[in-house]
Amino acid sequence: MSTQSTGEILAEKLAQFKQKQSNITDGVRVFEPVEIQPAIIIPGAPTWDELERSLQDVTVIKKPLIWITIKKLFEQGYGAALMTAAEIARERHTKDNPSRYFIKSISKASGNWGRTLKTVHETWEVRRNAREVIDRLKLKIESTKAILKLAWRLKGSIIHYLGLATEQGTGINNPAGVFFALTKRPKPATT
Repeated sequence: MSTQSTGEILAEKLAQFKQKQSNITDGVRVFEPVEIQPAIIIPGAPTWDELERSLQDVTVIKKPLIWITIKKLFEQGYGAALMTAAEIARERHTKDNPSRYFIKSISKASGNWGRTLKTVHETWEVRRNAREVIDRLKLKIESTKAILKLAWRLKGSIIHYLGLATEQGTGINNPAGVFFALTKRPKPATT
């Protein structure tokens, strides 16, 4: 009969412990929540290839002059504005031809590019306001579309209402409820 040394016994116990530890994680799946990305306020400056791909989704532009205009605007640093203008064309003219709307919006000859830039900057401001409302009221990202609709309807005043609802020292326990109460459309008076 042989006797085991203390070191051998400890090594054996340690091996058994490690075996148990490795068996614990067998069959366990890691839960990774799917995160919905918030609305992008201003798209990043795209490369020419990204912009061209994005515009191919919106329009089938056959005239080379249009591509020349797009290229000139891109070289002047309006890549993000062109991406947003393409998004606006997709959103506003789903039934119509978004191609025609986009081509008209970039036309420098009739002065439409200036108006388009104004609309693009207004879009970015509305998105920024909606994002601020979602962040300050700690709303779920899923409510982005509803908040964007509200932000479009209220434009600049939405931040004023947000300030009233989240004002410090007023003792408001439910700022989201106050905010939505302030922004609720008044019912038309019946006579």
